[in-house]
Amino acid sequence: AKGHLTAGFAGFSFEKSHLTDGFFVPGHAALVAMFKLLGPGVVRVGADDVNTSVWVPSATFVAAGTTSTNVGTAEVDALAQFLAAANWKAIYAVNMRGSSTTQTAVTELQYVVPKLGTSLQAVEIGNELNLYNVSNIESIWHSYAQAIHTAFPSTAVAGPGVFEDINYATNFINGEGATIDLVTHHYYRGTAGTSTATLANLMNLDPAVTSQSQSLATAVQTNKIAGGFRWGEMNSYSSHGEKGISNALASALWGINFMLTTAGYGSVGVNFHGGGQNMDGNVCPNGVSSCTKPFWYSPLLEVDSRVTAAAPLYYGMLLVSRMGTGDMLSTTASAGSANLRAYTVTPADGSTVVVIVNGEASTGVNATVDIGAGVSSATAVYLRGPSLTATTGITLGETPVNPDGTWNPKAPFTLSHAGNTVTVPVPAASAVLITAR
Repeated sequence: AKGHLTAGFAGFSFEKSHLTDGFFVPGHAALVAMFKLLGPGVVRVGADDVNTSVWVPSATFVAAGTTSTNVGTAEVDALAQFLAAANWKAIYAVNMRGSSTTQTAVTELQYVVPKLGTSLQAVEIGNELNLYNVSNIESIWHSYAQAIHTAFPSTAVAGPGVFEDINYATNFINGEGATIDLVTHHYYRGTAGTSTATLANLMNLDPAVTSQSQSLATAVQTNKIAGGFRWGEMNSYSSHGEKGISNALASALWGINFMLTTAGYGSVGVNFHGGGQNMDGNVCPNGVSSCTKPFWYSPLLEVDSRVTAAAPLYYGMLLVSRMGTGDMLSTTASAGSANLRAYTVTPADGSTVVVIVNGEASTGVNATVDIGAGVSSATAVYLRGPSLTATTGITLGETPVNPDGTWNPKAPFTLSHAGNTVTVPVPAASAVLITAR
């Protein structure tokens, strides 16, 4: 076995400003349903907008599609109710910029910690401290972590949530090992609008995914960090994604490759970033959903603080959630020069679950899978769409996820098998989830 695929591996990340617009409320039925479909997971609330957030206990919700910097008790109450309805946990971030102090953080958490209760996975401090351009930022972070640990001894602190710089992150972790309970790191394949933001770069998995996973796993092991490591914020291309790629079927296949590769090296989860109007520089007049910086990479599409559809990336998250949990086995795929990747999980029920991702735009493959033990039955569920660059028409189990978060997949296909092997067609631009018994 390599790593372990944990329950709720595929999670979300959102701007803290999303607390203010009535998004995280128990009555947001479609959002609750979309979360529940993935099973119990972890949502991270923070990102760039935490840097301007202010704890104002009396703050109330603002109009849908707008946001505020003020977060108060009403928003935290609603978040607690939402998490209970969805059966998810949250990583909740506090500000460490501007007029923020360790005391303002502790004051906010004096309300948040008991209110979220067991739904609070960890507290995160600030966002991407390597970008703060403050000489003593590490010692400032440390003072917050110490204050939080002192005030709330049983509350986990997550960090450092560094933007991409793995050396900065591992050095920080090695220096702060005793104050970090859950390691978080941020990853993007490149930046939208640059020459890196191509379809080819997304479909050919970045070698840094493996090397950074190994570095984080080593840092966790060396410092005996109980919570392990997770990708607290990540997605395809930063600055909200590349239109036509980050919001296409390609992103779902990339997402599966990213999740299962990093799970193989010990990651405990990923948080795909997303959002809506008036967040993180995406400035919109009220009622307008697409403005200066739309969230092309968001796994959930939203207008006026309501979910309107599952984006292609969500289907990749859903496929991984259907694999179950278990040890990951070392798996090799050989298909000549074809862009084919394979992953194996061994759930507790004794089955063997194999996922094959075909990143070829137009070449299908007839795969023979050696399970390594006698096969008595085998089935297949497909994730597919019209093309790698298709933004609609995506299905899992031959069925789309409905805007209300319902999904009624068809019965899996039965596969032919002989001895230890299973035969399965893998169309171009698709992923297949094979369950062998």
